Amino acid sequence: MANKQTVFADRIVGLSVQNGLVRVDLATIAGPAKNKEGKDGLKLDVTHQLVLPLDAFVNGVAMQQKLVQELVARQQKRNAKAAKADDAAAAAPAA
Repeated sequence: MANKQTVFADRIVGLSVQNGLVRVDLATIAGPAKNKEGKDGLKLDVTHQLVLPLDAFVNGVAMQQKLVQELVARQQKRNAKAAKADDAAAAAPAA
């Protein structure tokens, strides 16, 4: 994989399907900006477009869902461990 290229994106800003291909627009934050209501926001510049066949996109979404489930499970374990430590500290006699 000598030609492997890493592409960074802060956000996905567009998705469309055309002729069985999914086009994913990737953007980076270009700095602060005001939105239509005059509130502070971020200016995003589209830097790349990822084009995938529909089945590859669906497979990628399934992989992302699995990763999110794993991250949620990890966080639940951390929260349970922290709660157990807090309970043990609260039950310990004061010195």
